[in-house]
Amino acid sequence: MDFAKVIQTANRKAEARQVGKHTVTDTEVEATILMIAEKHGYRASEQIVEPIRAYLEGYGIILSGDAGIGKTFLMKCLGARLYATEQIISYGLRDIHNWYEWTDGNNICIDDLGSERITAEYGAKEDLMKVVLAHRSERQKGRTSITTNFNSDQITARYGERTLSRILGMCKPFKLTGTSMRTPKPVPAGN
Repeated sequence: MDFAKVIQTANRKAEARQVGKHTVTDTEVEATILMIAEKHGYRASEQIVEPIRAYLEGYGIILSGDAGIGKTFLMKCLGARLYATEQIISYGLRDIHNWYEWTDGNNICIDDLGSERITAEYGAKEDLMKVVLAHRSERQKGRTSITTNFNSDQITARYGERTLSRILGMCKPFKLTGTSMRTPKPVPAGN
């Protein structure tokens, strides 16, 4: 048997199964950038072009970068349902299955990965986000996106190599840079 041909055919079939993934034109990306600027007041930059393109193509994205640069706001503008990590872990080990049921098949964004506390229930310490990310990756349908202030080394240090691998299996990574939009602006003299 020629397994090289079988593997080639299997890989073509696997690629064809990438449901919802399609090539997005520059015109579609431009329209989205203009829409989020007009509708939400999002201040665009060149660095959001490729994340928006990937998102419109049906991929989950992970936006990393410093606090306050607009990662969460961009995901909100793109229409993702945001779930803060603290909100997710508040379900606890006992009730997290309810969150799984509500989000299965949905387009979600896990917001601010790395900011959550490690939970302790029934005398056991568990990093519930590791469990959630594994479940989302392996058992749930729907697109998952993530925002985080962590880089890949920090994600690995906090959650482990396996979790980083799962994240990269669900999301195309993009690093955003810039200054915080949360910094107070000076008020002109006389006001």
